[in-house]
Amino acid sequence: MITFLKNPIFYLTPYIFLWSILNGIIVIGLLKILKINTAKRTQIATAITTAVASILWNWSIEFNRSTIHLNVDHPYLRISWADALNGICVFALTSLVLGMLTDQETPAQVVTKIASVAALLTIFTDTFFF
Repeated sequence: MITFLKNPIFYLTPYIFLWSILNGIIVIGLLKILKINTAKRTQIATAITTAVASILWNWSIEFNRSTIHLNVDHPYLRISWADALNGICVFALTSLVLGMLTDQETPAQVVTKIASVAALLTIFTDTFFF
C-alpha cells in the first residue's frame, strides 16, 4: 500500500477520506442505474451527505477507540456492527438533509428510497472494501 494512505489525519487515514468520497460519487451512478429520477441538486446533496456521514462515523469510532468493539460480525447477517451503524448514519443524515433542506417538496417515499440506496451502498462497500 502507498505510505501516505497509512498516515492518520485527525485519527483517520486518507484511505477513508478517499473511499468515502468515491462512495458518494458511486451513489450518483447507482441512482441513475436504478432509474430514480432526481434533480441535480438532490444527487449532489446525496453524494455529499453520503461522504460526510461516512467520514464522521469512521472518525467517531476511531477517536473513541471503539473500533475493536464494533468490528465484531453479527452472527446472522455476517456484517460488522460498525458497517451497519455506518449505513444507519448515512441514512439518517441523507434523509434529514434531503427532507428538511434541499427537497422539502419531494414526497417522503422518494427521499426514503434515495437515503436507503445510499445506506445500502455504504454497508456493501464497508463490508467488502474497507
